[in-house]
Amino acid sequence: MIADGEWEFRERPHTAENTAEKKVGVCDRIETWLFSDKRCTPAVNSIDLQSLYAELNTQYFEGWLPPCQIAWSRRLTRTAGNIDVRRQIIHLSTPLLIDAFAGDSLFGREYVVCGVLCASPEVAVREILKHEMIHLWLHVCSLPSGHTIEFRNKARAIGQPKTRHDIELPAPRSGWIYTCPICNNATPRRRRYSRAVACLRCCKRFNGGQYHERFKLRGRRVASA
Repeated sequence: MIADGEWEFRERPHTAENTAEKKVGVCDRIETWLFSDKRCTPAVNSIDLQSLYAELNTQYFEGWLPPCQIAWSRRLTRTAGNIDVRRQIIHLSTPLLIDAFAGDSLFGREYVVCGVLCASPEVAVREILKHEMIHLWLHVCSLPSGHTIEFRNKARAIGQPKTRHDIELPAPRSGWIYTCPICNNATPRRRRYSRAVACLRCCKRFNGGQYHERFKLRGRRVASA
C-alpha cells in the first residue's frame, strides 16, 4: 500500500555509481529510519490482527482466503503494508500505522487511507489489511495480483474508492533528512551519506535512470530532542 501520488511512499536515493550495481547494492544498504526515543507499542497485537483477518475474510471474501501470517514491521517505512502472496505473509508498518497517529494534538490525527478517513490506528490497520487481502484474493483467483482493473473493482466493492494513502511519516528526532531540490521528496536517514546521492524518482523521470548532479539530495542534520 503506497502513498498518494507516489509509486513508493518514498523513493530510494540514487548514487553516482553504476546503475545496475546501484539497484542492488545501494538499496540493500539504505538504512530504514529507526526512532531514537521511545517507540510506540502497536495498539493491535498479533492475536487481534488474526481475528481481524478472519473477520474481513468472512465479510468481504466469503472465507476463501487461506490463513495468512501477519506481522508488524518497523523497517517498513515506504509503504503502509505489503504482502507476499505466495508465502502468504503480510507486513504492516509500525511507523505509518501506529507512530503517525501518535501526537500531542487535542483532536488527534486523521489520514485518508484507500479513500477512507481514518482517525485512529485501528481504522487505518483495518483498511490497509483489506487492501493487502485483495492482492491475496486475486492470487487465489489465479489473476494478476497487482493494482489491476480487477483489483480496483474489488476495492470499490468493499468500500475503498482509492488505492493510496496520505499518511505522513513522523518527523525523526535525530539523524539526517535528505531532500530532493526538484521534487522536494524527503528521505530520513540515521547516518550521513558518505558519497553523492541523488533522487531516484527524478533520475528515472528526467535522466533515463542515470545519476545527475541536478538531482543531488541536500542533507540536513536533525538534532536530538
